[in-house]
Order: sequence, then structure tokens, then C-alpha cells
Amino acid sequence: MKDIQVGKMVITQDFLFFLIATALLGITQAVESTSFANRLAEDLGFTTRQRTLLEFPRELPGLLIVFVIGMLSFLGDIRSAAVGNIFGGFGLLAFGFVPSGFWAVVITMMLYSLGQHVYFPLQSAISMTFARDGNLGRRLGEIQSVNTAMLIITAAVLYVLYSFVGIPFKVAFTMGAIAMIAAGVMFLMMNPGPPKTKKSRFVIKKKYTLFYLVAVFFGSRRQITMTFVVWLIVTIYEQPASTIVILFFITNVIGVFFRPYIGMHIDRHGERATLILEGTLLTLSCFGLAFAKVLFSRPVALIVVSACYVIDNLFSVGAQMSRTTYIKKLVDSQDEVSGALAFGLSLDHILSMTMPIIAGVVWDWNADTGYIYVFLGGVVLSLICVALSTRVRIPERQAVSS
Repeated sequence: MKDIQVGKMVITQDFLFFLIATALLGITQAVESTSFANRLAEDLGFTTRQRTLLEFPRELPGLLIVFVIGMLSFLGDIRSAAVGNIFGGFGLLAFGFVPSGFWAVVITMMLYSLGQHVYFPLQSAISMTFARDGNLGRRLGEIQSVNTAMLIITAAVLYVLYSFVGIPFKVAFTMGAIAMIAAGVMFLMMNPGPPKTKKSRFVIKKKYTLFYLVAVFFGSRRQITMTFVVWLIVTIYEQPASTIVILFFITNVIGVFFRPYIGMHIDRHGERATLILEGTLLTLSCFGLAFAKVLFSRPVALIVVSACYVIDNLFSVGAQMSRTTYIKKLVDSQDEVSGALAFGLSLDHILSMTMPIIAGVVWDWNADTGYIYVFLGGVVLSLICVALSTRVRIPERQAVSS
């Protein structure tokens, strides 16, 4: 495998391509995270009920991903990642240009979501192939920092484009789509390794039950905040896309330093302590989202909600890193990592597809205060996450070797 000199560091050519792909996907993530809710509300005139109903088909690929990964397994992780990103990029491009119409939005978002969900479990599995034993958390944190740096740059560019140039949303989504397709090309340039004729489509083992439960409840809680926090800021606090871009920018500036720290925290203190810390802070975040407007004046409440947005995004990423290193240390064979992650992701989506619909009905039942009950549901899920995290244990043989 060819080595490349980058400054004072020597890295493999494949790792360089992977870092470039990670950075490119940062552009895509920035566009979706800052512009999706505003396009639905401002461009397409979606109501809270329509936004909620969109979540089921949008997350359906996550439920089916275990079978999709199985069908692509003959390609290996790297080639499957290429297919997923190229496919998803064309879906995102279509979403940026689709005219008003619920079903047109559903179809384009499902295409994008399918490609995105193909890559989700593969990202962690591929990342860990570049990590040395004992430094899993640190390596994941370093890779996340590359992604975060591009998120910051893209957020800054989007703020200028939205605030001073006044670009339409379709321009932003075109940027994100091209970046995602280019990331797929980067994976095509990587060495896929020797072909594997036999590979598990998914991994279901009793000993991984706790991992699956942690994935389900952390994922479900995350789905509530991912669906409704930005919607809360856009509709209840009536903030434009530029405000979301600023919050996204702040989150990722902090994330440059925070994500490597979380990675080192996992290496030093273990997944159990890290997951408990994250679950506790996410509980407080959901509580703040529920009651900020009740307890404070509108300007102060917006600041509190914005802080909760930052906390939720930072610690949700940390929780994902903790789950990834946990299953890495738990599996009987490293060939099982992507299969276990894929199955955990599919289980996660059984609840995360239905949870936003229930939450949306609750919100829609009382448009002015329904969101309070939505985020109280997030509090309950976060407390369940904390309870499950206290039961996390790493097998002695893995704790010693890694």
C-alpha cells in the first residue's frame, strides 16, 4: 500500500482518499443540517404534520439497510460505500430541484436517505481499519475532526451565500450533492482489498443484545431531536436559515476540539462512563428544549434552546463513537463489525421511524405548546439510555488487548 508524506506525517494513500471523502461528506452534512428544515418550511410550505409524516419514508431505508448491505456485501465495505454515496448524491440533487409536492419530496428524500444509510454502518467499520489497537477512540476522533473542519468551512460559506448573496436553496443542495458524489469517487479510488466470497449480511447474537438496545434507545432519542430541534427554532422561534447556519458553525468549531477529547475519554475511561455522561447531558438538553420558553423571556429562551442544540449535536456524535468502539471490542471476529452495526442501525429505525410520527401528532394536537411534550419524551428516552449505559461492560480479553 503506497505511503504519502503529508507535512510531517506519513499516511497510506487509501487513508488520504478516505480523509478526502470524509471532508467532502462534511459539505453534504452541512448543507442538509442547515437547509433541510428551512427549505421544507420556506420553499415548500410544509406544515408540522407534513414534516412529521415525511420522517417515516425518510427513515425507512434505515430499517431495510441490513438487507441492502447484504445485497452489496459481495462488493466489500469500500465499494459499497462508493455505491451508497454516488446514489445518495443524485437523490439529494433531485431534492434540491423538486417543486412543491409531498410525494415528490418523499421520493427524492428516500433516494438520498438510502445512499446515506448504506454508508452509515460502513463509515465506522472502514474508519477502524485505519486505527491501531488501543487508539480506536483517538483515531475516530481524528477522522471526525477532518469532517468537522469541512463542516465549519461550509457553514461559513453558506452563511455568506444566504445572508449577503441570497442564493436559492437549490444552489446549496447542488453543492452538497456534488460533494457526496465526489466522495463516492474517492472510495472507488481506494484499494478494496482481497475479495471476500463469504460475509455475513448481518450479525445477530445474544451476547450483543445490550449493544442493540443501546443503539435503539440512543438512536430513538436522537431521532426526536434531529427531527424537531431545528423545526422548533424555525417555527416556534421564527428563525431564518442563517441562524441555523450560525448554530451549526458554532457547534462544529467546538467539535474540532471536542470530538478528539471524547475519543481520548473513551480510550481512558471506557465506553460505560462516556455513555453515562452523554446520556445525562442529553437528558438536561431535552429538558431545556421543553421548558426554555416557559421559564425565560423569548431572547433568553432562544439562547437556551440554541445551547441545547449545540449540546445535543456534540454529545450525540460522542454517543455514536462510544457505541462504535463498544461493538468493536465486543465482537468475536472483526468481520462482524459492519454486520453488527448494520443490524443495530436497522433495529434503531424500528422505533425512530415511528417515534417522530407519534411526536408530531402530539405537537400538532396543540401547535403552541405541543413541542413541550415532544421533548419530555426525549427526556424519558435519555434516562433509559443512562440506565442501559450503566450495564455496559467490556470483556476482559478485549479490555486487556485494546
